[in-house]
Amino acid sequence: MKSNRIILVATSLVLAGAGATVGGYFGLSAHERLRSGRPDLGFISCNHCHQSSLATLPWAKPRPHHDAPGGIVVSPDGKTLFIALDDMDEVAEADVTSLTVTRRVKVPGGPFGLALDASGQRLFVACPHQDRVAVLDTRDLKEQASIEVGVRPTAVAYCQTPSGERLIVPNSCSDDISVLSVSPLSELVRQAAGREPYAVAVSGDGRRVYVANRMAVHDKLMSPPASEVTVLDPANGRVLDREQLHSAHLAEGITQVPTRGWMLNSLVRVRNLVPITQVKDGWVMSTGLAISQEDGEVTQIPLDEANAYFSDPSGVVASPDGKRAYVASGGADVVTILDLDRLAAWLTQADAGARSDAILDMALSFRYVTARIPTGCNPKHLTLSPDGRRLFVAERLDDCVLVVDTTSLKPIGRIVLGDGGRNDPIRQGERVFTRAKYTFQGQFACRSCHPDGHVDGLSYDFDGSGVGDNLLDNRSLCGVAGTAPFKWNGKNPTLQFQCGPRFARVLMRTDPIPPAQLDELATFIEHLPPTRTIPWSRVGQPLTPVEERGRKLFYATQQTDGTPIPQALQCQTCHRPPLFTDRLLRSVGTQEVRDPKGLFDTPHLIGIGSSAPYLHDGRAKTLEEIWTTYQKDDKHGVSSYWSKEQLNDLVEYLKTL
Repeated sequence: MKSNRIILVATSLVLAGAGATVGGYFGLSAHERLRSGRPDLGFISCNHCHQSSLATLPWAKPRPHHDAPGGIVVSPDGKTLFIALDDMDEVAEADVTSLTVTRRVKVPGGPFGLALDASGQRLFVACPHQDRVAVLDTRDLKEQASIEVGVRPTAVAYCQTPSGERLIVPNSCSDDISVLSVSPLSELVRQAAGREPYAVAVSGDGRRVYVANRMAVHDKLMSPPASEVTVLDPANGRVLDREQLHSAHLAEGITQVPTRGWMLNSLVRVRNLVPITQVKDGWVMSTGLAISQEDGEVTQIPLDEANAYFSDPSGVVASPDGKRAYVASGGADVVTILDLDRLAAWLTQADAGARSDAILDMALSFRYVTARIPTGCNPKHLTLSPDGRRLFVAERLDDCVLVVDTTSLKPIGRIVLGDGGRNDPIRQGERVFTRAKYTFQGQFACRSCHPDGHVDGLSYDFDGSGVGDNLLDNRSLCGVAGTAPFKWNGKNPTLQFQCGPRFARVLMRTDPIPPAQLDELATFIEHLPPTRTIPWSRVGQPLTPVEERGRKLFYATQQTDGTPIPQALQCQTCHRPPLFTDRLLRSVGTQEVRDPKGLFDTPHLIGIGSSAPYLHDGRAKTLEEIWTTYQKDDKHGVSSYWSKEQLNDLVEYLKTL
């Protein structure tokens, strides 16, 4: 009798527990459907809406820092090399004869771009992490002055003009160029540039300055992209020209060629609108060089060979006698040497059609490419000694500067800055990210589409849904930790799944990245912080009145006249802080005929101000266009009651995220 009672009580408890579990499950599911505005939603984790603090994410935690060389510059006497170490907040000085570091000094702000004055007594340092240019006295390496410029300056050039000394500073995130006087140190003008002004070179007579803009832009969604070379008069900062480099992308290096009147601009020739199946034929990305001549003609020539590519060209320099050019390929770990006499001869005899089609001719490079020098991992910046006898190559991910004898084209040693971070899985993952050896014929690396882990501003024709269908905008990898699933269709649950065999089949067209390296790659991506889009001086400061009005609009639950906004159509529902995404698929009325489905993964909004274009296929060139040109029946949030001023306020708030 006693055992029966125990069985009865136990059975009752089990049934009650089961009932509570089932009731809790259905109650929780009902709560999720109500709060998400998705009545069709199945059971999901609470983490979709109730996300953890940003402080728990990998990119928010301390990480190892490395002696990665950025910009490098040689003193006028050829005895000293100055090296920017942005990850260490330092500038190093090295003796060229002994190849040893003699001094290091702290320069806050991530020093990256360097330039010297004519005497070699003042070192100018572009510090992108704090949006400033610092002036150092080379005798004691002490900071003498500093000035705020635009957002994320990446380079600096010094030149003498009839109106005085000038500094030209490309500001990569604010898309403008600061023109500074040196004495006194002040900003004379800030001119609008293309997208991501990145590198700068001064003409031989000092009358013109050329700024290479790294990113390309589309005029229309289905039109080929083009990047810009912005030409300025350094004396007054006036824009003289805006040269277009058609289908050019990652234009990160520019140099003047003495005696020839040329500007050389390294670039990636991108053909993002051809089906991605064309990777196997070399028609998606190839490496090139743009030659801008004094008469305004621009010719793009290939640096690749028919079956070998040399991806991610960056630094480019020309010898003092104008006979050679050197181009660093960060994805191929080589420096390519060009014979400029041979190149000039070809330009002279080639007709207009041949010059126009030159970049398409993979057999052309043998005419002027004379050698390729292997380097350490990820060569980026280059510089030559004043006499042209020594070439210095910043091997960014090996923490070294390679020194090459330009007569023999043989390495003669290295300036060792650090240990290369061989025991750091984040650094190892960055090596995987930058190396093109994992793709067919080394045509591109992960970084080719995601410079600095961010976006390239392009849309691509992937063939998974059929050739010519489902055009997809490239999405930033910065700040993606915690935002799974990935891809616009939300089918990839992890970064390893995203970047593994599927990525190899669809894009790389070769063997997948080995498992150990794939884990390191995922680790690196998870540690990429969001892109800062506001000036350094504004970080941690209260919102402006305009931004505060935009914030209130973002979190609005009712329209101005008091009409309630449905839960599913409130901005905060889909873009829930702190990551500003609920990680669910949504339909916002943007499906086109070529799209197989209308549900798309909700992107996070951190750093959204610098990740144009927008929407799943990149049709919206600006944030404003999302709710003006491409809003349909209030499906992408209720915006029909907004005034133009309110839309402006919202956009300004979004740029602070």
